[in-house]
Amino acid sequence: MNTNLIGNRESGTGDRIDGLRRSAFGLRAGLTAFGIAAFGVAAVSRVADAQPLEAKDTQPYRSAVYNVAFSYPREDWVAVPAAGGNIALLMQKKGEASLALDFQVLQVALAPDEIDGTFKEIELEQLTQRAPHARVMSSALNEVGGHKVIVIRYGASGLTGDLDVTQYSVVSGASLYRLTCAATRATAARHVRACDTVARTLVVGKQ
Repeated sequence: MNTNLIGNRESGTGDRIDGLRRSAFGLRAGLTAFGIAAFGVAAVSRVADAQPLEAKDTQPYRSAVYNVAFSYPREDWVAVPAAGGNIALLMQKKGEASLALDFQVLQVALAPDEIDGTFKEIELEQLTQRAPHARVMSSALNEVGGHKVIVIRYGASGLTGDLDVTQYSVVSGASLYRLTCAATRATAARHVRACDTVARTLVVGKQ
């Protein structure tokens, strides 16, 4: 878990966003290795159109410590040890894709109406800090699984070749969760439903 200790709690909308920006810049993302992730080939609207796996084809993940839960594919995926800022790390058994969930504490809690275009720009800035060679293809403020979510799609180069990337940023109060879905460009299409399933079933905050 990354905890920011820069400055005091800000007041006012402008100061809150400025505090968030400083908080974000002061934190190291735990997904540097896996933040070059996948599924960015299609348009943003695909998130709304794609269908998650049926419940019988998934298995649950829950962390009471981080107040998070989601479902992921029962077949062909395995949970592996996570460290640093990662809450959870899932790998496709053939090594074609990964799903990583990162957690960090913001300096200020954000209300739902503060998850807006300004917050999206901050997340884009943070992406360029963590992955300066990322090629951003699209970014949008969407609603996924009942949450306001920043969805950023980008391409990058990985150890196994070109990768397609989708990052979902979800905020609950002062908790920021980033789900990063990764696959090689050649195999990204076959793993889309795995990413959509986790994104749509993700529940954050007090449960």
